[in-house]
Parts: sequence; structure tokens; C-alpha cells
Amino acid sequence: MKFILSITGFLLLAGCATGYQAHTWSGGYKDKALGENHYYVEYLGNGTNSTETVNIYWDMRAKELCPNGYTEVTSELGKNNSFAAGTAGVSFDHPWKKAEIKCN
Repeated sequence: MKFILSITGFLLLAGCATGYQAHTWSGGYKDKALGENHYYVEYLGNGTNSTETVNIYWDMRAKELCPNGYTEVTSELGKNNSFAAGTAGVSFDHPWKKAEIKCN
């Protein structure tokens, strides 16, 4: 019984990380075409994503939009902070990256 509860707990926790995906309630990428080969790309992580992971996922989306490479015109990195009720005052950072790019 303990084994089943342990596996269930692990699967629930593992499901919390935002993977590479289009934006949903738990995070992901958003992009907007600003012109021909010109985009604004955002990747919003959640409390289980590191800044490094968000950068990797942001870069994956930028490479999908610009397969021959890109140049960052503007770039911002940041974190939103949220407080989780019922977790004894634990707060979580939600890293994000937002940048305007032009395809090569």
C-alpha cells in the first residue's frame, strides 16, 4: 500500500512541472508575429521551472519560428512571485523570458 501511495505522490508532483508546450494555465510559450520574419516570443514557467529551463524552452520556440537562426532585438528575463495558501507561507518564483526576435 505504501508503494502505491508513493508512486501516486511522485506522479502528482512530476505532473506539476511545465514542459515545452503552448501556453496554458500552467505556463508555456506565446508568440506574436510583428511582421515578416519578426516575432515577439514569451515563455512563462511555473514554480517548478528553473530560469535555465525557461531559457531552453524559449530558445526552442524561437528556433521553430526561425529555423535559420535569429537575432534578439530586445530581451527581458524576470520572475513573478506567488504565495501558495496552505503551504506554511511558501512562495514560488515563476521565471519568464520575453524577447523580440528577427529571423536571419
